[in-house]
Amino acid sequence: VNQPMDEFNDMLNKHNLTEEQLNICRDIRRRGKNKVAAQNCRKRKIGQIEELQRKVDKANRVRNRLKLEHEGLISQYATAAAKLTSLTDQVLAHHNKNKQEYLVQVEGETVLILPKCSVPAHARLPRPVGQTQIRIQYSPLSRPGYTQGQAGGQRSWL
Repeated sequence: VNQPMDEFNDMLNKHNLTEEQLNICRDIRRRGKNKVAAQNCRKRKIGQIEELQRKVDKANRVRNRLKLEHEGLISQYATAAAKLTSLTDQVLAHHNKNKQEYLVQVEGETVLILPKCSVPAHARLPRPVGQTQIRIQYSPLSRPGYTQGQAGGQRSWL
């Protein structure tokens, strides 16, 4: 099985074999080579699967680390937002302003007390903690089992 074809044919020619016997020998050799090739293919496939599993495990570790880091940052933000709200309340109380109607805005070193109606909602700080969460959007092509047609318009899930 491991011999080059020339050596194999030379070996067969040393024996007086019929055409049928030669074909049987060649068939046995071909099947043996195919068996070895199939074993090697299975080994490669197992190696690829193991490598992919290592990558998945690493990605999961990174995701978990980032999730913990994100939760820590949300907690820090909530603490800072509570402190800012407390300081804002103190400033408004000192100036006898209702915290339901007014807000404090800092621009550089200037501190302004403005009516809430004059400041758009998206510009008001601190924002509620729920609005600070990041929404992760995946590219459709990065999702497992997702295919997109050649023209780019056909999308389907496997």
